[in-house]
Amino acid sequence: MNRKILVYKKYLPITLVVIFFTFVFSFHSIIKHLLFNSNALDLGIYTQVSYLYSQGLAPLSSIRHMNLLGDHFEVILLLISPIYKLFPFPETLLIVQAIFVALSSIPIYLIAKDKIKNNLLSLLIVIIYQTSVGITAAINFDFHTTTISVLPLSLTLYFWYFKRWRLYWLTLFLAILFKEDVPIFLLGLGIFQIFRKQFKLGILTSIFSVISFVVIKFYLMPFFWPGGDQIYIDRSVFPLTNPLKLISLFLTQPGLFIDQMTNSAVKAHTFENLYRQYAYLPFFSLFGWLTILPALFLRFSSTATATWTLIWHYNANLEPFLAVSAIFVISRFRLTKILITFFLILFLISQGLNKSSMFWEPFQNNTKNIHDFNYINNSISYIPNSAAVSAQSPIVPHVSNRKRVYMFPDISGADYIILDTSLITYPLTKADLENKIVALKKNSDWKVDKTTNTLIVFRRINSSL
Repeated sequence: MNRKILVYKKYLPITLVVIFFTFVFSFHSIIKHLLFNSNALDLGIYTQVSYLYSQGLAPLSSIRHMNLLGDHFEVILLLISPIYKLFPFPETLLIVQAIFVALSSIPIYLIAKDKIKNNLLSLLIVIIYQTSVGITAAINFDFHTTTISVLPLSLTLYFWYFKRWRLYWLTLFLAILFKEDVPIFLLGLGIFQIFRKQFKLGILTSIFSVISFVVIKFYLMPFFWPGGDQIYIDRSVFPLTNPLKLISLFLTQPGLFIDQMTNSAVKAHTFENLYRQYAYLPFFSLFGWLTILPALFLRFSSTATATWTLIWHYNANLEPFLAVSAIFVISRFRLTKILITFFLILFLISQGLNKSSMFWEPFQNNTKNIHDFNYINNSISYIPNSAAVSAQSPIVPHVSNRKRVYMFPDISGADYIILDTSLITYPLTKADLENKIVALKKNSDWKVDKTTNTLIVFRRINSSL
């Protein structure tokens, strides 16, 4: 048989999987956005910053009121800004995210094929990975660099596994440009390499991880924005900025750390669900414990309870390590491949593909409802790009291609305010929003510029626009 045909048949299954999930994730994200269910936090933020980068400007987020590199170290947004310049729409970021996540399947599939020696089982691992709660919740949560970081992380694991050292170090460097917490995963990988007697590699990887984290978090981020070194870290119940004190506390009172990991039903639920997707196989992997547990510990020790949950983007970058952990465990088990396949399918059906899972949400979106929101798009299209706009959270991503955009009730130096009581009113209640509208109508600085259905647009009277 022709060699090209053999190669085509060999990679056809994973190619189809990548195409399928690219389409499903893009479709879901875009429809959700067009139905005005996306949010200022975070699609509005990333849309504005991508616009600023594409215009050669600093990433000064007016929504966060800071240079975004002080909030998260996300240089990758600068690198993909030329794409955004060509296609300056929020949907561009959503499609890029879908492509990155879908492509991350390929390294995991190739590791599985080599380690397990079973095509069907390898493909099953990939489907489990793509339908995992970490991935589907992240896709459902608009756009975030945590979500797209699964691609460089999975590539790093691939090049390490297949001993492609030049590409390994290249992807290791690229990975830290996605977000400041990536080095935490790489440190776990380095420690595991030492356990695997890859001493030189493990030591170098660990040193690279520690140095990159320290430089990024404690030097670069505060350089871009004062206090950037304390953001998120200051929410921990432990003294994370004082390594000696932290080590002393761990040695003298280790029970505090165990308690912090297990003192909430929410944490237990998150932990159990992440592992259940892979039939609990990562429980038996040292690789999984070393790479996943540090990231979970940092989240579970935070006073920000939202980081404990399964929702949003927080678990996305755990998933490549969970998938590879499962692969390593399967390769060691003496059970037949048929029995393992049966168990994985059983857990897949009960977890990733159950009727209430987020995987099915893309198929439940009613595209016919998109035209119901034409009145918003048509009503705000006249606002000039040079105008500063304050808008309700679901509207912000639709007006973020500008230097100044704010999430209402922050009106700062806004020239226009755009509100709609039929949409999500976060961070206000609907009653609070209605009261704000009444107050604005009475405010001599503002006038009603346009009303359409439930939409109301205010314009600052003394605006120069």
